[in-house]
Amino acid sequence: MQGTIIRWTVAVAIVFCALFMFTSCWYGKQAGYFLSERMRSIPVATLLDSGKASPVLKTFLARVESVRQFAVSAVGLKPTKNYTRYVTMDRNYVADVVSACASDSFDRYLWHYPFLGALPYKGFYEKADAEHERDRLEAAGFDVIVRQVDAFSSLGFFTDPLYSFMMDYDEDVIADMIIHESAHATLFIKGANQFNEEFATFVGRTGADIYIEQRYGKNSPEFRRRLDRRHDGDAFVAFLKETARQLDDVYQDETISRSERLDRKAQIIKDRAHTFVEQAPRIFIDAGYRNFDMSRINNAYIDLYRLYEEDLDLYRRWFDDMAGGSLPRFVDSLIVLARGSGALIKSAMAEELKSRSP
Repeated sequence: MQGTIIRWTVAVAIVFCALFMFTSCWYGKQAGYFLSERMRSIPVATLLDSGKASPVLKTFLARVESVRQFAVSAVGLKPTKNYTRYVTMDRNYVADVVSACASDSFDRYLWHYPFLGALPYKGFYEKADAEHERDRLEAAGFDVIVRQVDAFSSLGFFTDPLYSFMMDYDEDVIADMIIHESAHATLFIKGANQFNEEFATFVGRTGADIYIEQRYGKNSPEFRRRLDRRHDGDAFVAFLKETARQLDDVYQDETISRSERLDRKAQIIKDRAHTFVEQAPRIFIDAGYRNFDMSRINNAYIDLYRLYEEDLDLYRRWFDDMAGGSLPRFVDSLIVLARGSGALIKSAMAEELKSRSP
C-alpha cells in the first residue's frame, strides 16, 4: 500500500450528514464539501459527447469503463453508477484522513458515527482541520498519522466520481482502486472494520491481477509491472509485520512499566530502520520503497497496515478452498455468510475452513 500513490478507503459519515442535515461543525463542513464536489461532477457521457475530451482523457475513461464492466461480470460485484462522473481537481488527492493508536499498544482510537458505528479514521477536506485533529490527539498521548486519500466509498448512497488526477495512474492501479471501492459498495458490515478493509483489499488486488493478465497476457510489460508492484507491496508489509511482532512482544509484557515500553519501542524502531536501510536495495524494485524513511513510523502507521492486510491469508484460503478460485463465488459466499454471522464473520470463516480441513 505504500508507494507513489497512497490508497486508503474512507467510509466517512459525511454521506449521512448530507442526508440527515446534522448541525455539528465537522458534519456540516464535510457535507458541504462533499455535496459541492458532486455538484461539480460532469457525467462521463457528456464529456465524451462534447468533443472536448483530450485523447488522454478518452483513453482514461475507456479504461475505467472496462474495469467497471469487469468488476460486475468477472468479479461479481454490485453494479452501480460509481465512476460515471468526472471531477476536475486542483490537487492530486481528495481528502486528508486522521488515524490514531495508543502509543504503547496497538489499541485503535475510534470515532463514532451515526449509522456506521465506530470507525478507525476521520476524514477532512481541509488539511488544516486534519492537522488540528492530529495535534489534539497527540496532546492526549496517542500516536497519530495524517495521510492523503485519493478515493473513498460512499457505500452506494451517492455516485462516487472519478478525479482528474487519476489520469496519471497506471492501469493496474486504476483497476485495483475501482474494484476495491466497488467491493465496499457490495458488502459492508457494521462493526467489522477489519473484515471490511481486508475483504476489499483482497478483492481489489486479486481482481486487478486477473484483469491485467486477461487484458494483456502473462508475458506483457503491463503484467510484469503489476507483478513488480505486488512484490514490493508484499515485501513492505512483511517488514512492517515483523516490526509489529517485535513491538507487540514488548507491549504485552506486563512486567515492565509504560516508560520502559516506550523506551524499548523507540529502540526497536531505530534498529528496524537501520535494518531497512541495509536490506531495501536488495528487496525492493521501486525507488519509493527503497528510499522510505522507516525511522518515522509509529503505532498508527503500522496499525493501518494491520487493518488492511493483517490476515489476508484467511481470504486466500477461502478463495481457494471455498470458492474454487472464483471471485464471483468468493464474493457471493461471503455475502451469504455475513447474513448469519454479521460482525463475527472472520471467526465464522475460520470455523468453516477448519471444518472443511481433512
